[in-house]
Amino acid sequence: MKIGPKIALFYSLITMCAIIMVMSVFYLFSSRYINRLYESYLREKAFITAQKYWEKDEVDEQSYRLIQQKYDELLPQAREVLLNMDTLAHVKDTLGKYLNASQQERLFHGDGTPVTFKYKEELGAALYYPDNEGYFIVFVFSENTYGKEIQEHILLLSVTLVVISSIFIFFIGRVYSNRILTPLQHILKELKRIRANNLNVRLRSYGNKDELDQLIVSLNGMLDRIDTAFKSEKSFVSNASHELNNPLTAIQGECEIALLKERSTSEYMDSLERISVESKRISLLIKSLLFLSRQDKDILANTVEDVCLPRMLREQYAGRPRIRLSSTLREENDFIVRANPYLLGIALQNVVDNACKYSDKDVEISLFEKEGRRVVEIRDQGIGIPQEEVELIFQSFYRASNTRSYKGQGIGLSLSLKIISTYGGQMGIHSEEGHFTTVSITFPLSLAEE
Repeated sequence: MKIGPKIALFYSLITMCAIIMVMSVFYLFSSRYINRLYESYLREKAFITAQKYWEKDEVDEQSYRLIQQKYDELLPQAREVLLNMDTLAHVKDTLGKYLNASQQERLFHGDGTPVTFKYKEELGAALYYPDNEGYFIVFVFSENTYGKEIQEHILLLSVTLVVISSIFIFFIGRVYSNRILTPLQHILKELKRIRANNLNVRLRSYGNKDELDQLIVSLNGMLDRIDTAFKSEKSFVSNASHELNNPLTAIQGECEIALLKERSTSEYMDSLERISVESKRISLLIKSLLFLSRQDKDILANTVEDVCLPRMLREQYAGRPRIRLSSTLREENDFIVRANPYLLGIALQNVVDNACKYSDKDVEISLFEKEGRRVVEIRDQGIGIPQEEVELIFQSFYRASNTRSYKGQGIGLSLSLKIISTYGGQMGIHSEEGHFTTVSITFPLSLAEE
C-alpha cells in the first residue's frame, strides 16, 4: 500500500475511534438521563396514586379534582399494585418479589422518597404511605416505550454518523495526503531520470518551508557533491591514465629502439637505465594512487605514536644547506603530534621538495604558535602560483600553468593534504606569482598535546 492511502487509512481509523468513543459516552449519558427522567415520573405517579386513593376525605373537592386530573394525565399506561400492611404475609411476598433487602430498608426507613427498581422489562416505583386509615404500600409499573425508542434512534444515528464520517474523512484524507505528497512524487520522478550523464539536474523547491522542502535542499546538496565527486573521479582516472601512459610509452619506445639492431654493451646499459627510471616512476605513481584510494580509517590503522615535529624536521633536513629551520617555541616538546612518523614525514617531504624544486633560493621552515594552534610554515621565493589556480592546487594531477618546464606528476600535494587531514591538521597556501609561495600546516593545540 502506498503512503497516501496508508496516511488516510491511519487517520481515518484514529478519527473513527475518537468518534465512537464520543458517541458511546453520549449514548450512555443519554440513556441514563432518559431512565432517570422516567423514574422521576414514576415516583410522582406513586405519590399521586396514593393521594388519589387515600386523600379524598382529607382535601376539598377542587383539590381532589386537580389530583384526579394529574393522575389521569401522568403515565396513563402505568399499572398499580396497592398493599395494605394489615395483610403482612401477602405484603412480604410481594415485597420480596419486586424489591431486594436494601431497597426494602430504604422504603421503610428512608426519607419517604419512593424507591425505584426494575422488574423484567418495566421500571417501577414503590412508596410507603402511612395514613390515618392505615399503612399502605403503592407500586407503580410502566415500560419506558418512548425512552427506548429515543435510545434506539440515538444509537442508529450514532452508527450512521460514524460510518458516514469515516468514509468522508478517508476520502478527504486521501485528497489531502496526495496534495501533501505531490512534492515527494515529484522528487521520485526526478530522481528516476537522473543518470550519470545528467547529474546537473536539480529538484525544484515548492517554497513551503516544510520538511519536504528541506529534503529537496538536502538532495540537491547531495547531488552537487555527487556531481563534483563524479567529475573529480573522471578527471582523476583520465589524468592517472595519462600519467601512467607516458612512462609506459617511454619504456616501450626504448625497448623498440634497442631491439632495432645490435648495440654495444654501453648502449644497452643506457637503455636499461632509462627503462629503470621510468619503471620507478610508474611504481611511485601506483603507490601514490593506491594511497589516495585508501580511507582515513585505513591510514589511522598504521602505527601511531607521539612525533616531536621540530626534532623530525631537524633530523630530516640537517644535511641540506638550502633549508633554514627556525622555531619560536620555548621547547621542542611543545610541538608533539600523534601520527605515523613515516607518513607524516612523506607529507612534509612533498611540500619541502616542491619548495626546493620551484625556487633557486633558500627555503624557510618556521615553527610557531598562533591563536592557540601549532603551525609549520614552509616558504620559498620561487615562481609562485597564479592567483586563479591556488584553489585547484590540491587536486590530484593538477599542475599550475607555469610549471610545464618542471618535472612532476601533480600528486604530491594531494598526498600531503590527505595525510595531514587524517591526523587532524589543515593545509593552506598563500602565493604570489613570480615572488613566493607559503604553505601553512596547522595542528590544533589540544591535538598536539594528546
